[in-house]
Amino acid sequence: MAVTIIKNAKLHVTSEEFVDATSLAIMDHRIVPMDPGLLEDGTAEEIDVKGLHVCPGFIDLLVNGCAGVSFGQTPSIEALEQMRRYLTQHGTTTFVPTLISGPRENYTKAMAAVAEFKEKHPSICPGIHLEGPFISQLHKGFHPSGYIRPLGQTDLDSLRVQKDIIAYMTIAPEVVKAKNIIELLQSKITLSLGHTATSYFEAMQSFKAGVTNVTHLFNGMRPPVGREPGLVGAALQSEKVFASIIADGKHVHPSLVKLAHKVLGDRLYIVSDAQPVAGMPKTPQSFIVGATEVFVDKRGLIDAKGAYAGTSICMMDGVKFLIQSCGFSLDEALLAATYTPARAIGLQDMGRIEGGFIADLVIFDDDFRIQYVVQNGFVKSIAELV
Repeated sequence: MAVTIIKNAKLHVTSEEFVDATSLAIMDHRIVPMDPGLLEDGTAEEIDVKGLHVCPGFIDLLVNGCAGVSFGQTPSIEALEQMRRYLTQHGTTTFVPTLISGPRENYTKAMAAVAEFKEKHPSICPGIHLEGPFISQLHKGFHPSGYIRPLGQTDLDSLRVQKDIIAYMTIAPEVVKAKNIIELLQSKITLSLGHTATSYFEAMQSFKAGVTNVTHLFNGMRPPVGREPGLVGAALQSEKVFASIIADGKHVHPSLVKLAHKVLGDRLYIVSDAQPVAGMPKTPQSFIVGATEVFVDKRGLIDAKGAYAGTSICMMDGVKFLIQSCGFSLDEALLAATYTPARAIGLQDMGRIEGGFIADLVIFDDDFRIQYVVQNGFVKSIAELV
């Protein structure tokens, strides 16, 4: 059986068995602790990374598009493959393609494409993120108003049938009835609250029912005020709920990121919320997402009304933002890009350097430049990936 040894490494986001280790082995697509016996037959490949940082592959739970491709506009297996190639080059070894509120035919095409892609790449894509259409008109962001609607019985039946394709769904609890939330949860569909005007009470009731996640905290939700903390207050008070933050430095002020991290700790994670302009060699002045024109502005990506519409970052950019602007340590920032998102949607055996976990790794230098990416046990230098 082929064995690859990565040695002289600075390991991050590890289990106890790797805390003081400087080497790890890869065997049968899995991480195993280094053992001298693995070298006895002389067939192991040894890679000396000479003090480079090694962390789990990034896990991005909100990707609209990248490398010139918008999944919402062209929900196809070809689009997903193009996204995969770009994301792998930038250290994201697992990603969740996102579909915002849109026409029903887009939903049908997207579900079919993700089902095929997931079957082909089970460790790369855990499923789709349905961000809408069961959200609030008041906090829709750039979602087209005409496609936002309440959840009906036909929708519920369809979601149950396709539950294995869904990584998670973002809903507004004031739009989806409490009994339907319970029915979705009982169907083993992971739910996240977002794009919502929900009250603190409604949010806490949803958490009590079993909702365990909040989509892009501070964005797409009612701001907290003295007598109505809303979803932000409920999320910060909860002792079990995970929350994502868009880590581009534009969506959320660093002081709020610091506050959320202080309260939530290892339940706070980052997403890129990337759009097709991420990774484009020449940035266009505007592009279309879900029938909405999005402008590339010095303020970020915005629609005609000034609503933010995603980012042009990758996960490594988010890690750097947490460290450079929000006071995170390197390990804290990497945790928010790896193991925490894995836990948030219940991904098993990934997101941490641990014996038996899938060998997805990013190897980078002190300036955050990626040198190697390991995906499902296969080691590629950045030159091989470009």
